[in-house]
Formats: sequence, structure tokens, C-alpha cells
Amino acid sequence: MTNSGGEQVGRQVLVTLTHGYVQKLADELGVDLLHLKGRAVDERLARRSASGESVGRFSLDVDVLVRPEHVDRLVEALLARGWAKITGFVQGSAFAHAMNLRHDFLGNIDLHRWWPGFGIEPAQAFDLLWGGHRTSMQIANVECDVPDLAAQRLLLLLHAGRTGGVHHPDYEACWPTATPQEQHQIRELADCFDAALPLAAALGELENHRGAPGYLLWRHFSEGSQNRWDEWAGRWQAAEGVRAKADVVRGFVSINPDLLRQRVGANPGARDYVDEYLLRVQAAAAELRHGLRSRRGRRVPR
Repeated sequence: MTNSGGEQVGRQVLVTLTHGYVQKLADELGVDLLHLKGRAVDERLARRSASGESVGRFSLDVDVLVRPEHVDRLVEALLARGWAKITGFVQGSAFAHAMNLRHDFLGNIDLHRWWPGFGIEPAQAFDLLWGGHRTSMQIANVECDVPDLAAQRLLLLLHAGRTGGVHHPDYEACWPTATPQEQHQIRELADCFDAALPLAAALGELENHRGAPGYLLWRHFSEGSQNRWDEWAGRWQAAEGVRAKADVVRGFVSINPDLLRQRVGANPGARDYVDEYLLRVQAAAAELRHGLRSRRGRRVPR
């Protein structure tokens, strides 16, 4: 019989140690990075239980945002030290923002090259955080760079916007607890990062942006929809320009090799790709039928 509580505590110890490990490695390599979420969150943004008691933040991995031009240097060093790539940037999500790496002992690192919701260029966004919204904290007795309180509120709210919106616990931790002045500061900061629409998704204000590029995609994620047709319609609407829309089509019809390797092993064969494609077609057809039935069910009878 396993002790799940002890396992959870042990996992958090490893996550904490990995924060320190990544920072030490970054210092050695001259890599700029910011620690995000989980152990790196300011205590003032603690989640609360229904009774108002502080609830600890538990994380299964270490999230870091890396200066874009330093990403390759850090990834190369991690791979040379026993880390394995689980998913790449392009295949990892609709936002193509993060690579996931795993170590047999230390666990997982979610390595971000940019933050979903930022509309400005990744390098510009990192410079803005690094130069004007950076502080530090001790994690595993290592001095780690983290965003300041206002930037943490914005980052967590943007994450909430793509993982349930106002129903995400970080909405409660970051928005209602903020003063009117702090809320104004968050909105101003969102404007600096061209992130007003994603912030609206987190705050339940998305209808104010109906028709804007990205509206359908952020509605899909903030509402917690599981229908992939809605996601791909959102991706298509958000993609600006011929090349970006071509990338959406390519992603729709292609198989994610990283995820396939997780399911069938390190060297999937042609048959594995065929089977995966057939499964995708079947799932897409089922979701389309379900979506059409749901839409018919919502029609108001005359």
C-alpha cells in the first residue's frame, strides 16, 4: 500500500530541487530565465480553500520562461545531462510555446520560449519582464529570478484564461484579491504585452472582443471545451497571414510524432502512423457529430 500523501510531498521536494538545479545550470551557461508558477509564486497569491485557508501550490513540473535567444543553449545542455525531450515546441500545444523535458530522477521541466497570450514578439516580451518586472526569491537555497507581483498576477491570469477562465483557482487568487489600483495595473500591463483579449478570457469579459482574431480560440480554452473542431476553428481565426494559416492546416492533418512515441515506443513504424491517423479521423468525425447535435439542441423552436 502506497502513501499518496508522502509521494506528493516527495514530488514537491524534487520539484523544488529542480528549480535550484535549473537556475544553477542557467548561471553556469549565462542563460537568462524566469521561474514561473508553483513554487515560484509569491505567497500573496496563495490559493484559498472554501473556508478561506491558504492552500499550498503543488506542481508536477518546473516551469521556466527562457530568453528566446538562449533557448537552444539551455536545451542542448539539458539533453547532454540526461534529460529527454517529451514534446517539442510546435507539437506541444495550440500556442507552440513550450518544450517538455523529463529526467528519470528529477522529473519534468516545462521550458517556455514565450507565454501564451502575449501579442508582442517573444524577445520583446522577455526584455520587458526581465528589465522592468523582475525580482528574485530563494528556492532550494538558490537565488532564482521570478516576475514581480504584478507580472505574476498577469501571467497566472493568462494561464487561467486558457484553462477554464473564471473557474480556474488562479482567477480567485489573482483578481478579486487585488485592489482596484492593482487591477488597473494588471490591465495596463496586459496592454503593454498586447494581451487584453486573453486577459478578458480570464476575467469573463471575452464578449467585449467578439470578432477579434483569437476570440474563438480563447473562448474554446476559457470555456473548457473538449471539442477539437472548436479548437482548430479558433486556431484558423487566430492565424494571421497565408503562412500562419498554412501552418494550421499542416498541424490539423499531421501526426504529432512526440505524442505517438509516448504511446507506442521510441521508434514508431509506418503502421503506427496509419493507425494513429485512422484514430484521429474517427475521433474528429465523432466530435463533429456531437457538435452538430449540440448546436441543434440549442436552437430555439419556432
